[in-house]
Amino acid sequence: MKVYLSSTFTDLERHRAIVARALRKARYDVLMMEEYVARDQRVEFACRGDVTACDVYVGIFAWRHGYAPEDHNPQRLSVTEMEYAAAGAKPMPRLTFLLDDKARWPAQRKDADLGRISDLRARLKKQCSAYFRNADELAVEVLAALRVHESTSLAQQLEAIDVMAKAQDLGPSYVMNIKEKLHVLGEVPLIELRIGSPPWWNTRLHLVAALAQEPGRARGLAFVDDEGRFVAMASPAEIRHRLAQRWPALERAYADFRREAPTLEKVEAELWRYPMFASQALGADEQVARHVLSVHDLDYELGIARNADVVNVGGKGQRFLQREILGRQTPFVALVRDGKLEGLVDRGKLAERVAEAVLGKWE
Repeated sequence: MKVYLSSTFTDLERHRAIVARALRKARYDVLMMEEYVARDQRVEFACRGDVTACDVYVGIFAWRHGYAPEDHNPQRLSVTEMEYAAAGAKPMPRLTFLLDDKARWPAQRKDADLGRISDLRARLKKQCSAYFRNADELAVEVLAALRVHESTSLAQQLEAIDVMAKAQDLGPSYVMNIKEKLHVLGEVPLIELRIGSPPWWNTRLHLVAALAQEPGRARGLAFVDDEGRFVAMASPAEIRHRLAQRWPALERAYADFRREAPTLEKVEAELWRYPMFASQALGADEQVARHVLSVHDLDYELGIARNADVVNVGGKGQRFLQREILGRQTPFVALVRDGKLEGLVDRGKLAERVAEAVLGKWE
């Protein structure tokens, strides 16, 4: 993984060197401004170009705003602000680290006028920055943040899922819109479903879970409510099992449908007929016999065995967050801030990354 290390230079030179050494020892590829000296390009443009060539941005901020180029820079952004903006525009993960407000810091390493850097720090604090008091603590925090990042995935909101949900209101013919998008159910590991508006029917969720399970790639369905608050996460097989346990006719409908469409190619061609199979299995028109699922159903009624514990990330340092994640027992951990899902950590993958780091000390 290629990491871009960004900060002002003279005030944080030692911190940069210690972090870069720790990252390279952990086998990360590190880029930073010290490597631009021999270039013909202007520094600010070279920096921004190299930011977007990396996988992760790591920004370190103390009490200096930094050099702000005069030309073509009406907002008077510093080079470090430009790098931060370039990472956000790519977009790419931005991990930011602020010198603790109460940490001791030499006056000569601070701006005479703290207005610009104070404004920047205030904006960064809203973006979930971590804090450090010295160079060694910073290196540990950066490494912990990268390990958590490497083990975190976003549950993807798939267009095919949106179409599936809308189809129940717009009629069987609308299901045909899924044809060209159906393959994505087997290409992403984590799928996000919003429970609320439009409403999810039990028939359609069972179909999604069954289709996501068959290719053997989707590891989890993550459910959020209309406001993005995390509800639950479970494997497609578990969701399918619990729905079929509550409404056995759903499994009959899917089995009958797959007898007519035994291959995924056939599924894509015949999916428009699925509501007919659902109606036959339920003994009534699907629009009448279906059950509209609620957050309460997923949270309590269906008895779903969850594979993601919840960890609130607000106000926690990266080392503490890493320890808390590793202390959970579920395969995944849902990272939640103000109730809203930010990402899902593969706990086994994180444990492997931490073990690699520990073993690396003995090499």
